[in-house]
Amino acid sequence: MHSMRPLLLPIIFAAAVLVRLISSAEFVVPDRFPDSADYVKIAGNVLAGRGPMLNDHTVANRGPGYSYMLAAVFAAGGGFGAVTAVQAVLGGLTCAAIFLIGRRLFSDAAGLWAAAFVALDPILAYFSGLLLSETLFGFLLAAGLLCLLYTEGGRIAWAGACGALLGLASLVRPSLFPMIPPLCVAWLLLRWKKPHSLRTAVIVGAVAVAVMLPWAERNHRLTGRFVFTTLSSGASLYEGTWPGADGGPGLDRIERESGWPAGISGKSEAEKNDILRRSAIRCIMDDPLRIIAMVPGKLWRFWNIVPNFGEYRRAGYMAISALYMVPFVACMAAGLLIERNRIRAAGLLLLPALYFSVLHSIFVGSVRYRAPVMPLLAVFAGVAVAAAAGWLARRTGRSDAAAANAN
Repeated sequence: MHSMRPLLLPIIFAAAVLVRLISSAEFVVPDRFPDSADYVKIAGNVLAGRGPMLNDHTVANRGPGYSYMLAAVFAAGGGFGAVTAVQAVLGGLTCAAIFLIGRRLFSDAAGLWAAAFVALDPILAYFSGLLLSETLFGFLLAAGLLCLLYTEGGRIAWAGACGALLGLASLVRPSLFPMIPPLCVAWLLLRWKKPHSLRTAVIVGAVAVAVMLPWAERNHRLTGRFVFTTLSSGASLYEGTWPGADGGPGLDRIERESGWPAGISGKSEAEKNDILRRSAIRCIMDDPLRIIAMVPGKLWRFWNIVPNFGEYRRAGYMAISALYMVPFVACMAAGLLIERNRIRAAGLLLLPALYFSVLHSIFVGSVRYRAPVMPLLAVFAGVAVAAAAGWLARRTGRSDAAAANAN
């Protein structure tokens, strides 16, 4: 086993790419989700020289990162299939990052088993075949946290790389940006006795802001607002709190049921965002018990072991998801228990899962939004399987030794 370890990571990488390519052969449909159609339109505007905007009246509704990746693939002559091939490779690179995280925190074996879990994750494979930002975001998040772990000893270059990757990840999914300050604080709390920890935290935060700054300046120029994230937060909050909200995505229902607040028609993008945010806050204040009652359902949707989306609640899809998720959750829980005395060392892996859980207990819950944090949690599943494999190897070794002595 030990002699084969150098070969295992390339095998896992290849398996991850293959699984994702097989998945994408079925699921690559450009407009399967409204978000996908938006990303393609924005990429088209980037290639046309108009910048990352949906149209003249909607210029900051989505982070630009993923659309720029699409534009790069399209500019190179690739189509939708080429995008999913790139995402399949990103899935393999995410496995490599998770291996390095597991090795850094625990052991080679834990890292390899964690990478294997990521490679075979059917939900991650599914999103790899869609024109959505989950795959790119998950890779950047894992790579950013890996760089943070390599800052031990005051390595400034790794701190800068971490900040740059987290900044890029925030351009892909802007909801990550508010997590960066708590992440820096968590680093100080987890490493406060280590030299250079304050400098590392400052560099990470400063570089992340620097990466986001051109986007914020561009938004200010076009909208008159210094917006580091997007002007869609009001709509997202309203989607999760309006009177007809049920905890899941519902913008189409709001449209069908004419659920938009009065006076929103004809307003600018920034004004619409303000109106929707105020309306959402009013919904929360008017009926807080209803909002609180939706939290368990939102969290259930976020952590569901089977798909929530009706099209994929067929027996086959649900069985594949459950057959993976049930052992995964059991191994992850066992890994957390095994490393309970060292959980402080791995707290950074839990922070994104906690952050997005809280965020989507307020907004809307969906398996989609938890997908990018699953590779980080796979490290704990890897710890459990590595521990079980080590115990089995020791037991088998003792049995073989006893048999040899008996002979």
